[in-house]
Amino acid sequence: MKAHAFSLTASLGLAGLAVLGVAQWQGDEPASGAELADPIIAGTIPARAPSMSPGSMHASPPAVFSISNFDRQTVCLVERGATLTSRSRGFFAPPDCDNVWPGLAQVENWTQNDDGTVTLTNGNGALVLTLVRSKSFSYEVADPAGADIALLMLP
Repeated sequence: MKAHAFSLTASLGLAGLAVLGVAQWQGDEPASGAELADPIIAGTIPARAPSMSPGSMHASPPAVFSISNFDRQTVCLVERGATLTSRSRGFFAPPDCDNVWPGLAQVENWTQNDDGTVTLTNGNGALVLTLVRSKSFSYEVADPAGADIALLMLP
């Protein structure tokens, strides 16, 4: 009989602790009548949040490139940044890159196309350069035709 009473007392004690734990956990949430704010409506999602889709998990990391215009004999360093979408990356070129190619300093997007080309576009979506992959870690300009420009990834 003593074992039965001890077992009943221990069970009631543990049940009471469980009730207190659940009550404490429920106390952290808003009242039952209040709705949780949707993160999209509340605007709590960053505007340039990186995409974590399975396709973007294999994207190459940010990189620095040397971009050279052989006709003008000018060079500058540009940066391909973080993933924006599954095909698009951020892009940064300092103001002196306009000496290499007009409008290069305004480029904001590096987009990898299905045909293997890369397009560099400004914030308005206007095309500045189209690149094709060359040997190793380099690119050459395909459009505009006749522009003798190359990008070389730096280590």
